[in-house]
Amino acid sequence: LCTDRLFPDFKVFETFVPGTLIRALDLDALASSHPIEVPVGHPTEVDEIFDIISYNKGASVIRMLFNWIGEDAFKAGMKSYLTKYSYQNTETPQLWAELGEASGQPVSKVMGTWTEQMGFPVISVKSRQEGNDRIVSLSQSKFTAGLNAGDVSKYFWNIPISIKTSTGDIVKVMMDQESMDVTLPNLGPSACFKLNPDFVGYYRVHYSPQDLDTLCTAVQNKELSPLDRLNILDDIFSLISAGKASSTEGLKLLQAFKDEDSYVVWNSISNATNNLNTILLDQPCHANFQRFVRDVYSKIKSKISWDGTPGEKHLDTLLRCMVLSKLGRFGDEEVRQEAKRRFDAHVAGTTSIHADMRSTVYTCVGALGQDADYETMVKLHKSEELMEEKDRILRSGLGGFLNKEILEKSLSYSLSPDVRPQDSPFLILSVARNPMGKELAWQFFKDNLPELRKRYEPGSLVPYIVKGVSEKFVSEDMANTIQKYFDENPVQGSDRNLAQALETVRVNAAWLNRDLTAIKTFLEKY
Repeated sequence: LCTDRLFPDFKVFETFVPGTLIRALDLDALASSHPIEVPVGHPTEVDEIFDIISYNKGASVIRMLFNWIGEDAFKAGMKSYLTKYSYQNTETPQLWAELGEASGQPVSKVMGTWTEQMGFPVISVKSRQEGNDRIVSLSQSKFTAGLNAGDVSKYFWNIPISIKTSTGDIVKVMMDQESMDVTLPNLGPSACFKLNPDFVGYYRVHYSPQDLDTLCTAVQNKELSPLDRLNILDDIFSLISAGKASSTEGLKLLQAFKDEDSYVVWNSISNATNNLNTILLDQPCHANFQRFVRDVYSKIKSKISWDGTPGEKHLDTLLRCMVLSKLGRFGDEEVRQEAKRRFDAHVAGTTSIHADMRSTVYTCVGALGQDADYETMVKLHKSEELMEEKDRILRSGLGGFLNKEILEKSLSYSLSPDVRPQDSPFLILSVARNPMGKELAWQFFKDNLPELRKRYEPGSLVPYIVKGVSEKFVSEDMANTIQKYFDENPVQGSDRNLAQALETVRVNAAWLNRDLTAIKTFLEKY
């Protein structure tokens, strides 16, 4: 709130959604997630529990609460809470009690369903026309990634629901039952409506095909806010990965975003295409998929430049960097060669690369996979004194080469005296997240586990590496191989991280097996 008031141009609540909310939803969809409030049985569990769920989900449900009770009530409740319990320890119910008193709303009853159980709901939506009004039927169930969900019938949430219509009206209700009907007055059959305006609620929405088609038209015509456009895309791809929607629906929706100009929406597009890239990397249709991605990005590419303009907004800078990095990674030779030209000039001392663009340039140069560029980056890393720049070279440069032989060198370099011990894990994980580096990073981890234990145990870094080197595979066989390895070589404090990684692998493997034929058919025209 403070940052938003002081620096409104930063649009912190827009960037909050892809940077905080969506990361929490992705992890919380897994059966290996956990509630925000969870008992700790052993000190080693603390590092595992203070993760994306504790921080990102915690922040996201507070944002939802803030939107529900309103700014004035939220401030009054927080002031009362901080004053009443100053210099004391408290528990969660005491916070809810003060916010409930200030707002007159059943905060304890509602928020307990969000902090005391793991996961979140998906709201299925159907609508029908009755005279001048639209009747929207809602039903809630636990959203699951699709595997090992167990008994989900016991889950129930009190959900603050907002529905915004194309006329600008907003209807708010509390969904305190498993299903309910909501009336949208004076909304014609051709008009659209959207749940969860500005992606404030911590839930997914599954629209009927007819309602989704109407929203897709609104997306293409930019009749919705950037966060609403992002929300529709992100919900669809979450449903796709969970087997509740088809990949061709998502690919068709991506085509509707060609005229998009918002950074936060392109961030969601980037995430969606990255997830597809993970499952398609080793498939014959991968080259077609890369061409598809370049086509989706073709219009935004023509609107941006390598050099910023005076007074350029913060999010416009982020957009330039993200789009050019993406194109470089997905085979745009024009972008790669321009990055190489700028890199060579930077190294020669002719023209310095602006700090904002260095990660992008390093990424695109790495995509060329040339040994000479690798050696140059190593020299830059060794000679650089600024730690921020060293970090950029490690993560975006040395970990980003699309060349397996070079990535093996990068992994060896990660444990060399030239890389600070606290920086080594991040180079290893950069290689693990590189589509060409996952097998290399996995083998490197196994070969060097004794050294990693010696360096980083006790603590959270080895479990963090465990997850990073395990989660990018896409086969049940590999999930079983990883499970067997850690059964024989357990890493203390990594149980939850490993479970999340293995579940991610199995979800992606199921996605690939389920949709590969349809994806290949769709991509044939590229």
